[in-house]
Amino acid sequence: MDRADRLLHIGGPPAVETFHLDEVRPHLERHHGAGTRRAAAGESQGGFGALSYSARQPGMFRAAASYSGFVHPSMHPHAIRAAMTYLGLDWKAVWGDPVAQRANWRAHDPYYLADRLRTTPVYLSSGDGTLGALDPPGTEPDPEVPGLEDPADPFPEDVISPTETIMARESRALATRLTSLGTSVTTHFYAGTHSPPYWVREFRRSLPMLLRALEA
Repeated sequence: MDRADRLLHIGGPPAVETFHLDEVRPHLERHHGAGTRRAAAGESQGGFGALSYSARQPGMFRAAASYSGFVHPSMHPHAIRAAMTYLGLDWKAVWGDPVAQRANWRAHDPYYLADRLRTTPVYLSSGDGTLGALDPPGTEPDPEVPGLEDPADPFPEDVISPTETIMARESRALATRLTSLGTSVTTHFYAGTHSPPYWVREFRRSLPMLLRALEA
């Protein structure tokens, strides 16, 4: 563990949810004019946070949006293991082992918390991992991450952004689950990669829904 990593662990391991909701939120309200009508939106990991926080803290957010978020992590624990190992991180430091600590994984997984989102408008979007309209000519495939692909569910041959393919599968699964519960869910699935131009576009598409929830 290097010095920077040690500094991050002073007082214990990172508690991101506590930091965001119990420290940053009150600080913004006290010192920066933030109100109590809130919506949560994010891309990639932030998309997971937007949905998970909204489900774990019912009533805190009036709407939630995820752009290419890993919104059903229990569906692809091997992918989390592969990605974090690729980055040199301890993948079990998040929620533990996905089998032995299954309850902890599900306690943070929006798919298994979907019943808590029944009254929260949700926006879900993702590309399919293939080249799309906002990918410039010559776009290179994502770096290969060993173990990211599930041999039982391989990626299509034209996929160049496997991470986005995984996000699409999780987003579609969550959308189906939310719809079955009667949740107001808006979806937009498209050809495209895991990249910022799509997230900017999707934020703009979701903004009217988020604003309506804030004004209600």
